[in-house]
Amino acid sequence: MSNIPVYAHRGGATKYVENSLKSFEAASKIGVDGIEMDLQLSADGIAFVTHDIDFFRLAGINKRITDMAAEEILKLKLGKTIVRRFLYSRVLSLEDFLTFFKQTNMKLNVEFKESFLGKTEKIEEVVYKTEAIKDVHYSSFEESILEVIQRIPIKTKTAFIGKKSSSWDQILSNRNYEAIHLNKKFYGTDLMNKIWDAGFPMRFYNIKGTEKYLINPHEAVIGWITDYPRKVIEQQNRTKR
Repeated sequence: MSNIPVYAHRGGATKYVENSLKSFEAASKIGVDGIEMDLQLSADGIAFVTHDIDFFRLAGINKRITDMAAEEILKLKLGKTIVRRFLYSRVLSLEDFLTFFKQTNMKLNVEFKESFLGKTEKIEEVVYKTEAIKDVHYSSFEESILEVIQRIPIKTKTAFIGKKSSSWDQILSNRNYEAIHLNKKFYGTDLMNKIWDAGFPMRFYNIKGTEKYLINPHEAVIGWITDYPRKVIEQQNRTKR
């Protein structure tokens, strides 16, 4: 059985700032199969690689990205409070991320965050900028965002990120989803079985690298999304490429 692809969640950010160039570079060096990254929109419509709607956790400022222009965002210093003054990272624009990523041969998971809701043109813009990547799929908790992508007249792969309270009968009726993404707490549950019975493969996130099922995973699994990609790769018993 071939190894299930390992995606470095936000670059596998345990050593470097999440979604930073350093975290992505480090992930590529340890032999991950793919990168998972998040996109939010600035006030002036620029896509940035960042998870939260605000920058309080990463930059110590209580401002929403949707209220900030790109010029202001690019000046932010990211990192832990103690070291941010000297050893910091910058927020990556999608353009800068792609400059790095196009030099690799990795898979890409683009997660659209809530600032893209209702922004059809901006969603399409991101898809067209990334469509040339050999293996790219687009994920979101927001069905409406994925529906916009599914209507674009090019071949795309979309994945719905589910939770227990999701409207599963409605979601599983959408045959255009390539996969479903789930928190690892749903591995082996009735929900996982329901999704698989409906014909959808799954990628699981929050993987720590110590889970016993990594050795002999369910046939439904097509990806592990993890902050600890090195540990997961070691569990798979593969050599560094």
